[in-house]
Amino acid sequence: MAINGESFETSLEKLREMSEKIKSPETDLEGSIRCYEEGMKYYKNCEKILAEAKQKIETFELEQ
Repeated sequence: MAINGESFETSLEKLREMSEKIKSPETDLEGSIRCYEEGMKYYKNCEKILAEAKQKIETFELEQ
């Protein structure tokens, strides 16, 4: 279900970490760009997991 074996919770936490790093005054522009790119991977993983869960719920509801 998860990309690279990352759970939703793990991906969400890493996404939060990337967000905090971007906000940090100690992070330079290049570092911010790297954090953004990495954060987008975690965001897309979260989005994929949620879409799969939604589909399972909709399928379950149709079967009821």
